[in-house]
Amino acid sequence: MTELVVPFSPTTRTRGRSWHKAAAAKRRYPARVARQLALAHALQRRVDRGEFADYADLARGLGFTRARVTQLMNLLLIATDIQEEILFLEVLPGRQPITEHALRDALLTTLDWRKQRQRWDALRAGFEAG
Repeated sequence: MTELVVPFSPTTRTRGRSWHKAAAAKRRYPARVARQLALAHALQRRVDRGEFADYADLARGLGFTRARVTQLMNLLLIATDIQEEILFLEVLPGRQPITEHALRDALLTTLDWRKQRQRWDALRAGFEAG
């Protein structure tokens, strides 16, 4: 995440808060799909530590459906270099470059990381151009 440093002076305060609006407009946030992938990693760590016996136990314990847990955990089957790119995706408020569903449809129909990389390059070109 990027950090924005805004210099403060007493004269700025008397002129209004327009600098605050400008700073907020430029602030970027992790993409939703990045947060979902991070959640999948966190849940996998909890299973690995033995907090949950398996994914079904995880779903029961957290109130998720087993299908949703499977969808999240399938994100871990994406090539690691693509996962890294996804985890660093940042967006302006209200804009998402790709949905989790589209990501799963594009990348998880194959477990071949070379094919995943080719498909990711095409996806990334599409949302970087738009």
